[in-house]
Amino acid sequence: MPFLVLEPRTSAVPVVGHVPHASTAIPIGVREEILLDDEALALELVRLTDWHTDDLFEWLRDRGATMFVNQLSRLVFDPERFADDAQEPMAAVGQGAIYTRTTSGELLRELTAEQRARRMAELFVPYQAALSELVGPILARAGRCTLIDCHSFATLPLPSETDQDPDRPDICIGTDPFHTPAALADGLERAFRAEGWRVRRDSPFSGCLVPLDRYRRDRRVASVMIEVRRGLYCDESTGKRLPAFAGVRAAIERAVAASRLLDWAPLGVELAAGDRDDSARDVGGSRRGREDEGSG
Repeated sequence: MPFLVLEPRTSAVPVVGHVPHASTAIPIGVREEILLDDEALALELVRLTDWHTDDLFEWLRDRGATMFVNQLSRLVFDPERFADDAQEPMAAVGQGAIYTRTTSGELLRELTAEQRARRMAELFVPYQAALSELVGPILARAGRCTLIDCHSFATLPLPSETDQDPDRPDICIGTDPFHTPAALADGLERAFRAEGWRVRRDSPFSGCLVPLDRYRRDRRVASVMIEVRRGLYCDESTGKRLPAFAGVRAAIERAVAASRLLDWAPLGVELAAGDRDDSARDVGGSRRGREDEGSG
């Protein structure tokens, strides 16, 4: 399977930390279809990888959260995209669920519709199904589940990104109008500002991951995206950690804990009939609310 589920190290809370873009692993068969030489591929990985976010947020397990971590590079498949390129804004620049263009617009691979469908069936669909199956029992047990979508982003915009404003914050909080209660986002924003960081909401990236079978249907599933500017903790030309890494990691933990995100319970939310329906599932379709998403 292209993902790893890491259980909490302490008493479980109804929280899932999702890490989609930390890996640089590319299977041999996929490497053979990529048209870049080794040097160009290494550069593209440096640009697109959310370096060390698996470690940057790994402390979530010590606070009772379960981690769901993609084990493959986003150049293999991107689980944060809509399955249907017609619904995915980034498909316009060749970066839908299966990338065909690099960040600078060069041809990355050529796939037939049949080859793309096979990749989606082998990787994308099982990934989405497993995430949904992880959330389901948490809802049954706790009556709620909060997803934390864990990302990082480049200090300077990549050419393929929608938002080209070079004035970027330290922390971007991505929200969904259905799945991100205002109080949850407000608490995070205050907590990160208290750490001395510049914070923006839904800029330069917006949205957050929600499993398809709950998307815009089940208010018991809350979700928020936390994007950390890479220059705070790693050398953006190589991906190597800076000495500041441990301090940044600790500050993120303090901010999330202070925001009460791990204690979040959408109390007082009256569920509609559709919110309580657990039967529908279509893992081949669109399943998340990330809009104007570039490469974070």
